[in-house]
Amino acid sequence: MRSAYPAVFLCALACASAPSNARLSSTGTAPVGPMTLATSSGGNSSTRGYILTGSFATEYFGGEMLYDVLRRRAPIYLRARPNPVAELTGQADPIAVYLDGNFAGSLEALQSIPAHEVVSVTRITDVEAVTRYGAKHNSGALLVTLVRRD
Repeated sequence: MRSAYPAVFLCALACASAPSNARLSSTGTAPVGPMTLATSSGGNSSTRGYILTGSFATEYFGGEMLYDVLRRRAPIYLRARPNPVAELTGQADPIAVYLDGNFAGSLEALQSIPAHEVVSVTRITDVEAVTRYGAKHNSGALLVTLVRRD
């Protein structure tokens, strides 16, 4: 009798490799960009908007930085991909961040970007990052697209 372990392993691997609705706090196909909501406490209003993370719309609130939004609502984007060679040598590369196609550094760059200035965040795999940007991107990269103000 054959075991069901290979099927369970492949299912778990597929679930762990791609973001899902359960991991991202998405609200379906919401409009991208800030919108104003009236609060019940007088005339005050708070800003709320959506950032595209992959193919999902992730909600943010006014005053949040991009790092905080990703840490709370899309934590898989901030986690480095496991790389057995880097673990053996102890030379793990940080996740690279690119703002509108230009290198901005590692994840610390996300702490200075307000969420309302971001249109989308895309996580690319380590193989695609090495192919596009070179050998120092073994942990993958985040491609951040900012709002254009011409």
